[in-house]
Amino acid sequence: MSRSGTLNIGSGSKTKRWLRRVITILLSLAAIVGGYFLMDYLVATWQNNEEIHYIESIGISTKPVTQAEIDDYKVDPDKPRYISIPRAGVTNARAIALGVKSPAADGSQQLDAPTRIGDTGWYNCQINPIADNRCDTYKTPGDGNTETAALFDGHTCFSRAMSCVFDQISSLKNGDSIVVERGDGQTLQYVVRKVQILNLADVDMKAAMKPLESGREGLTLITCAGTYKGAVDASGVPTASKRVLVYAVLNGIAGI
Repeated sequence: MSRSGTLNIGSGSKTKRWLRRVITILLSLAAIVGGYFLMDYLVATWQNNEEIHYIESIGISTKPVTQAEIDDYKVDPDKPRYISIPRAGVTNARAIALGVKSPAADGSQQLDAPTRIGDTGWYNCQINPIADNRCDTYKTPGDGNTETAALFDGHTCFSRAMSCVFDQISSLKNGDSIVVERGDGQTLQYVVRKVQILNLADVDMKAAMKPLESGREGLTLITCAGTYKGAVDASGVPTASKRVLVYAVLNGIAGI
C-alpha cells in the first residue's frame, strides 16, 4: 500500500505486461523452430521418396540384402566373393560379377551397376554384349597382375531413408583398409592411397583401371556423388553429376 493508504498496482501491471511479452516471444520462437523442423522433415521426405522412385525406375532394388543371402553367396575360387571397408561401414558386401552395357549412340560402353543397393559390382571384362569386345582374361584380386587394377562399383543413396553400400567411401583417407575375400577363402588386404571426387565428364576410366603404384596390384572403387539435377550419361539417362574414385594397393594376402 502507498503512504496515502491506497493500493499501488502500477508495478504489478507492468510485470504482467512483461510476462505476456515474454510468453508471446517464446511462443513465436517455438512456432518458428517447429515450422523449420516440419519443413525440413517434409523436404527430406519428398527427397527420399524422389530418390527411391528414381532408383527403382532404373531397375535397382532398394530391398536390403539379407544375412542369409550373404552367407549363401558362392563364387569360383579365383573370383572376389565379399568386400569389406571398415571405415565406410561396409562388411561382407557381395561382389557381383558385372561387365559393360550395350553401346551408346557414340559407340561408348558403360560399366554396369549392381541391381541391389547393398551389393557391389566387380568388373569382369569377359562380360560384354559385343563378342568382339570381350577380353581373354579378366583382372581379379590376388591374381598377380600388376598392369590392370581390379574395379568395383556400388551405389550411393542421396537419402536419409535408406543406405547404399558405397555411401561413405568419399570419406576414406590414405591408409584406410579395404578387404576382399575370394571364393577360395583367401583374404586380400588393400590400403587406400588416393581419393578423388570428379565431375562426370572428367572421369578417365582407363586411368581408373591402372594400379596407382608400379609393381603392386591395384584396386579401384567408384560410385556416384553430386546431385541428380541435370546430369545425363552417354545414353541420355539421368545420372549423378560427379563420381568418387578410391585407389588402393595390395598390402598383404592371408590364406584360408
